[in-house]
Amino acid sequence: MRTERLLLRPLNTGDLDDVHAYQKLKDVVRYLYWEVHDHEESAKHLRKRIAMNRLEKDGEGIVYAVELPDPDGGHGRVIGDMSVFLKSAAWGKFEIGWVFHPAFHGNGFASEAAEAILGLCFDTLGAHRVFAQLDARNEASARLCERIGMRQEALLRETEIFKGEWSDTAVYALLEQEWRSR
Repeated sequence: MRTERLLLRPLNTGDLDDVHAYQKLKDVVRYLYWEVHDHEESAKHLRKRIAMNRLEKDGEGIVYAVELPDPDGGHGRVIGDMSVFLKSAAWGKFEIGWVFHPAFHGNGFASEAAEAILGLCFDTLGAHRVFAQLDARNEASARLCERIGMRQEALLRETEIFKGEWSDTAVYALLEQEWRSR
């Protein structure tokens, strides 16, 4: 998928150095279910995410590299990734998530990529509802949800012990009719 400034494509093994560049940062993994990765852990994690390449059955997912293309036509830089998971084929329900290198925050890249993923879900995959679940302390992701038109539907208090402490989960969603009326 191409946007005005980005290319969203399946991850591949050639993305390892770019992916590791953000997976090794403490600020990036603060609200994620894994810790800072060394190069070998990033390689293993990347292989798992490359294998996630289908959206045919409930529970399956695809992770897209968010690439900032090289203006000279060379290999671009992967600045983050976007995930899509099929939660219910019968009900047209999808979950999305994202991780971006902080060096690229503040440029609208996350919003641009997320809008493309919403388009995929609603316009191609027949979604009725697309949602994101995030640690309620993750203000940057909450702002992204709001920028792309999602509304906070719930705040689930102390839903899990996350990295040694009770954590609240915020649930944001966008419905097909809301997507179409924008």
